Amino acid sequence: MRRAATTWQVLWPIAAAVIFVLWSALSGRAQVQQSTTWLIYGMLALSLTFVWGKAGVFSFAQAAFFGIGAYVYCLTAGNIVDVTRETVSAVLIAVAVSALVAAGLGYVVFYGRLGPLPVAVVTLAFSLVLVTILGGLADPSIRVGDVPLGGYNGISGVPLTFPGLEGTLAPLPTLVLIALLAAAAVYLLKGILRRPFGRVVVATAVNPDRAELLGYNVRNVKLRAFMVGGGLAGLAGALYAATVLYTDPSVFGLSQAALVVVWAMVGGRTSLAGAFVGVLIVEPLTSVLGSAGGDLSPIVLGLVLIVVVLVLPTGIVPSLGALIKRLHDRRRSAVASEQVLDAVRGPFPVPSNERGGATLSVAHLSKRYGGLEVTRDVSLTFDAAEIHSIVGPNGAGKSTLFGLLMGYVQPNDGTIRLGDDDITRLPVFVRARRGLALKRQIASVFMDLPVRENLWLAVYADDRSASAATARAAEIESWLGLGHAASFDASQLAHGHRQLLEIGMALATRPRVLLLDEPTAGMTTEETRAIARLIRSVASHLTVIVVEHDMEFIRDLGAPVTVLDRGAILTRGTIDELRSDERVLNVYLGRAHA
Repeated sequence: MRRAATTWQVLWPIAAAVIFVLWSALSGRAQVQQSTTWLIYGMLALSLTFVWGKAGVFSFAQAAFFGIGAYVYCLTAGNIVDVTRETVSAVLIAVAVSALVAAGLGYVVFYGRLGPLPVAVVTLAFSLVLVTILGGLADPSIRVGDVPLGGYNGISGVPLTFPGLEGTLAPLPTLVLIALLAAAAVYLLKGILRRPFGRVVVATAVNPDRAELLGYNVRNVKLRAFMVGGGLAGLAGALYAATVLYTDPSVFGLSQAALVVVWAMVGGRTSLAGAFVGVLIVEPLTSVLGSAGGDLSPIVLGLVLIVVVLVLPTGIVPSLGALIKRLHDRRRSAVASEQVLDAVRGPFPVPSNERGGATLSVAHLSKRYGGLEVTRDVSLTFDAAEIHSIVGPNGAGKSTLFGLLMGYVQPNDGTIRLGDDDITRLPVFVRARRGLALKRQIASVFMDLPVRENLWLAVYADDRSASAATARAAEIESWLGLGHAASFDASQLAHGHRQLLEIGMALATRPRVLLLDEPTAGMTTEETRAIARLIRSVASHLTVIVVEHDMEFIRDLGAPVTVLDRGAILTRGTIDELRSDERVLNVYLGRAHA
């Protein structure tokens, strides 16, 4: 059964293309031409599926890249076809220009640190600006070479012409060519998603914060994925101009931009097949309604979208796939939840290229939010290859201190040094690459990815060798005692296992300093002891700094303790010394302000 499923996953793009071409050929010439356009729209929807469904970037700009590809093809082909006797080079130029424009727009939105909503607004505005600009270029004297831009009247296209072949392709061979290109586009994206880059793209969509904490440059990953989507949309635009033989500024318009989103949502934005399913459901419906005595398309499409969002929020294809997976995984999920957290398997498997612990020091560190000072003149040194504990009541500034150390909170004053390096202003992913690793208070893992994939991504962030990452991930998985759950999604793990997985991911990056923010939160006494044993196991190889409320756990670690109060250091000492310190008792018993 598994082998049959794998074979179908490999062959479905070609099988679907063959079936679709045969059906179109048997339906007549008009359907052949209509099917060609639908397949091109499917490739456009596929570009959004990759950008939105796989890379996690909701963009209205795919229609803009489609239009850019169409315009560049028309302008290029119109100028070179009489010389080169082919237009394939014009298609390639259209793809390249669309990808470059996507790179420029992507740089603005990703390195400008725009949130999801501003990204959607900026990409939509970009499309509407192109409509306005191109629509205003109606003067016949405005041309590129021999080809006038035409303004709102549009621009004529040139049929696909291949080197060495006389004339242009007939409708049916054109459909076959477009079907093969659509299948090739699917195989290209499937290949990218199987490669390390594609796996990282998916991870950054699932949990960008954890990806950055592992050392991935999330903005760069999203930018490259955006370029791939832009190039694919440009290819669809060039093919559209070459088959319809016309394009105008309406391809950049609001309705076209929204329609691409509708295709992706109806078919399923996370499914490559869903891109084509969405088009093949929406477009025939639009054609029928548009020719039925009045254009009811907007109303009916709105109703279809509402039904899909309410009944099948992930789209048609993913919903069917989820149903099958749920039936298959019901027993496996029950087995996963019955497992209990036990001790790690022996000593920590130290990698051959171990970096060793490093001293982490902060000097006069302060952080203010308006008039509120949450970190006040903190100076600390955490010696290499030792365990250090930080305690304090709620609101003492413990998590803020970790945020300052890791880089997702920027200080107003002070410096942070890792070994001999000043890392005060370095971004999170660079600090991770330098040897800082963080386990958050609430487990932060890639919930929708298998346990083994979580560990592989953590190792690959440091090693950049796919095969070595596979071997090392299996080694850490075995040491953590998570072998029974290797193929489960992290979301299927019990709370204790999820916490353990995140610690394993942090260790997989070969950190020099490991920051653990309440690693035993919500755990049983037995699980807490297992985490203590794990920490002692790794402490001889790296520096470990633990924030925790459980005093028995702190005692079990046997580490020096720093007490924070209202963002400042109150005192330092052993756990027994602190328990007899009147100032510490006042803080924890709420008597500090009496």
